[in-house]
Amino acid sequence: MTILKTTNLGRTFGGLKAVDNFEIYLDHRELVGLIGPNGAGKTTAFNMLTGVYVPSYGEIQFCDESIVGKKPYEITQKGIGRTFQNIRLFKDLSVIDNVKIAYHQNVKYGVVSGIFKSKKYKKEEEEITEKSLELLSIFGLELKHGELAKNLPYGEQRRLEIARALATKPKLLLLDEPAAGMNPQETHQLMELIRWIRDKFEITILLIEHDMSLVMNVCERIYVLDYGKIIAHGNPTEIKSNPKVIEAYLGEEVTI
Repeated sequence: MTILKTTNLGRTFGGLKAVDNFEIYLDHRELVGLIGPNGAGKTTAFNMLTGVYVPSYGEIQFCDESIVGKKPYEITQKGIGRTFQNIRLFKDLSVIDNVKIAYHQNVKYGVVSGIFKSKKYKKEEEEITEKSLELLSIFGLELKHGELAKNLPYGEQRRLEIARALATKPKLLLLDEPAAGMNPQETHQLMELIRWIRDKFEITILLIEHDMSLVMNVCERIYVLDYGKIIAHGNPTEIKSNPKVIEAYLGEEVTI
């Protein structure tokens, strides 16, 4: 079942086409990669899918509904979660509060209940705390739930950001360079974690990444973007041997 499809999607900045005719599809529980050189338009594409940028033209269908023009919080509520190329945590809040904030978009108690701390408020807050701790335990962060997010090592901040995105209960998770700044061991652990997340939560994952070892080993299909346009699409074996991809991104001397 296809959950996301884009048609002739594009974004211009002052006449410059940052992304043009961006057409992809994502099926339920797929793990798909989006690769390309720096400045190819990958993050711009993510920003259009999540409402940060309104497309200049084209269509985005998510679960058979157009999401063009919707606000980021509306798109999150419909089931698209994401992480960012540069980590965006609430660094002066605790680890657990970063996750609880994501759960709060679905709370059922009202403002009055929150002000007077009613039984409904207390019950729902206890449930959110329990769920947050369970999610943190999956990422090995439960013992650091009271620490400030800014005091976590880089790799743990990355894991916390993914945990927070999962707390929004996404059907589609967009990961923007999750392995950036990680050493080979951390990258290998992340690769296993991404697979596990897809299977555990039964979601679709679209991944931007420059680490070709991770992309080729974890993704089932790959789209290649260059100068804002998709120049190739296929499985890892097809992408590795595609002359356009080698010329535009991988380079003759790169071995995958």
